[in-house]
Amino acid sequence: MYPQIYKYALAGLFTVLVSSCYKSLVPKEKEHFSNNASFDGDFYAANFGRTNVFYGKFNPDYSTQPLTFELQNIADKNGMPVPALREEVNTWQWKEYYSGKEKSVEEINAKRFQVKRPLLDIRPNSGDLIFWATDTTKVKPGTYTFDIFVKNNGGQKTFQKRKLQLALPRPYEPYEFDDFTGLRKPLDKGGILHPTVLIGVKDKLNNNIPAENVTVYFRKTGTTKNTLSMKFFDADSVPIRLPAFNITKWDSLVYRSNTIQEMVPFAFNRKMTNDSTVVTWDITNPFPVLADVGINEKASIGFIYERVSYGERTQAALGLQFAIFEPGSWDVIFKFNVSPKFTND
Repeated sequence: MYPQIYKYALAGLFTVLVSSCYKSLVPKEKEHFSNNASFDGDFYAANFGRTNVFYGKFNPDYSTQPLTFELQNIADKNGMPVPALREEVNTWQWKEYYSGKEKSVEEINAKRFQVKRPLLDIRPNSGDLIFWATDTTKVKPGTYTFDIFVKNNGGQKTFQKRKLQLALPRPYEPYEFDDFTGLRKPLDKGGILHPTVLIGVKDKLNNNIPAENVTVYFRKTGTTKNTLSMKFFDADSVPIRLPAFNITKWDSLVYRSNTIQEMVPFAFNRKMTNDSTVVTWDITNPFPVLADVGINEKASIGFIYERVSYGERTQAALGLQFAIFEPGSWDVIFKFNVSPKFTND
């Protein structure tokens, strides 16, 4: 019995030795930097007053990971260095994931912290470029150039003359003013804002009111707190009372976050004025909370009502998709150019 055990033991030992010798003979895989590694374009457009994040612009094309990225030769259009773009500014970053289940602005803000980062920044292992929120006192609007140096242990490459175009602040979206001149856009190219949705809203003669007959205004009213108020006016500038939107569920308004793919609360701590003409919420900055770091992240709200029209119960809705980037107290005003009908026929 024992010789048989020894025979199997020796066979196993021989297998291990042969395997070890074979592995030592196999050459180590060399790290590789692909000649086809590239960025998706060389142009970055950013606005002051918000965090601008450019995701997924780099294609490593099977280059060995990790890669490291570094900004170099930041200059103005005349080739002069711009050290201000490398000065550190206070930025908000997340220490815990935003889940959408938070119950207050304070609970959301507790998941963020401030840290200093260069104004023009790059994530060192992904190549995502960031222009952090600032005003125009440090750097002026205009076009700047920079190089991106990328390397791993297999090679390196400098991607030269990337362009950064810095435009005026766009404090909210949609925005009716030009990013570069600051002048109102032509009326047929966004110079007047309208609701995103207007369905089933009738005038006094039971004709449909198109969205073009409702103007939306954004007005900043203060700086002490981040709030959002909504107001509605008819064609005679008479306030429309909120009970007119008689099936709107004011305490359970939600919108879908594109970034986390969840339904999240519209805002917090809803209040209405005594005359029921203004509704106000506490909001984060930016609003929605992921507007400046998510992809096409906007808040959506709908105001719904029903009425009986010649014996038939009908529903109507007024909706808006938007974002606010500048901190403070904001009014969003809906002004009907043709008065809507809320009463039954």
